[in-house]
Amino acid sequence: MPETNIEKRIEKYWGSKTRQLTIEKEEKFQTMLQQIGEQFTDPNTEHPVKALDFILWLKPEPLLEFLKASYPYYKHIKHRFKPRIRFLAYMLISQKKNLRQAYNSLTEEEYQLLGFKGKPTYELLREFIYERIGIDRFPEFFQTIIEELFIELKKKKIALGKHVFQDATDIHSLKHDNEAEYSGYYKHSGYKLDVTLDAETDIPLCYTTMGITCDEGQNLIPSQKHLSNLGLKEESRVVDDKYATFPNIAYSETCKVSLYYKIAKHWIYRKEGRSKEIKKLYQKHHREDDFKVNPDVEFMLHYLYKKGDIQAVGGYYRNQRLKQKNSKEHQRKCKKRSSCMEGFFGRVKNTTLLDDRPCKRGWKGFLFRAGAAMIALVFAALIRVQNGVYSNIILLF
Repeated sequence: MPETNIEKRIEKYWGSKTRQLTIEKEEKFQTMLQQIGEQFTDPNTEHPVKALDFILWLKPEPLLEFLKASYPYYKHIKHRFKPRIRFLAYMLISQKKNLRQAYNSLTEEEYQLLGFKGKPTYELLREFIYERIGIDRFPEFFQTIIEELFIELKKKKIALGKHVFQDATDIHSLKHDNEAEYSGYYKHSGYKLDVTLDAETDIPLCYTTMGITCDEGQNLIPSQKHLSNLGLKEESRVVDDKYATFPNIAYSETCKVSLYYKIAKHWIYRKEGRSKEIKKLYQKHHREDDFKVNPDVEFMLHYLYKKGDIQAVGGYYRNQRLKQKNSKEHQRKCKKRSSCMEGFFGRVKNTTLLDDRPCKRGWKGFLFRAGAAMIALVFAALIRVQNGVYSNIILLF
């Protein structure tokens, strides 16, 4: 049966159900609408707000284009997606463990407040979340919200991605999860989540899921490229020493991103990174057409990086950081990153599905939890920004 016919039949069915509402239910519905009020209230610990009342302020129109690839007849039925996106936001922000729990937690009148004509079927919402969007596309949907946040904040001259932090955290798995690996470092089995965080707003800009024994340092360059593709102008990034490999350092610095990192105790000055060695390496290319006479150090470093002398370029920049390791400014940046990232992961594990009590085993279950947590944060941020709030914008409740 064509998709448009299915949608029309569903609409016709719920239209008939709506007409069956009693006068008493209609009056109750109108009372609920009046209780919402006309003024947006930002939820916090002093003034808690029901998740549903918070979600009702979401303006989902900018996110609808994401669904174009999932629906062949998108332009004919796109108006039906606004309440479904609001329901997804409710499911994630209200910390419901699964779709069934979220579905059963709302009354018919509350579904109407979300924009539905009546209580939708469970299958309609299941198909929308798990098939039309899909867990594998959670990162893409996350980025769709980030792009809209970027647009909204830019109107207020608030720039995302100028200064960022990056770190990873371990995530416990259930016992007997055959897809989870054991980590001798963390002393448990599970997975790992790598997050790139805006240092000014605490908004997560990028996240990567991986096995618990994987090297998070491999995520730095893809993260930087991703922010660049989003149009964000990164100037500095602070990481721990696991990210401070010579390829990462060389790439960041030659892209004009100042990379700061914790200095490991065993690190020493690299001979190939000294100024004299850089000049010697550069002179080896004196017969090439793009060789420049008497260039400055920055030109030589960029030139050598393009020629593949990555260890030398990375060594040069790391030598410069070694000279600064005892400076108050360098230590301040590293301590701030550590404190901020620990606080961020702590809050996320306490207020989202990304906790140590997973409901499902396996990699897919982890992908859902990680994606749900990150999307919940940016949903909350988008609702606040759309309604004129620009502080503590990822706070959940």
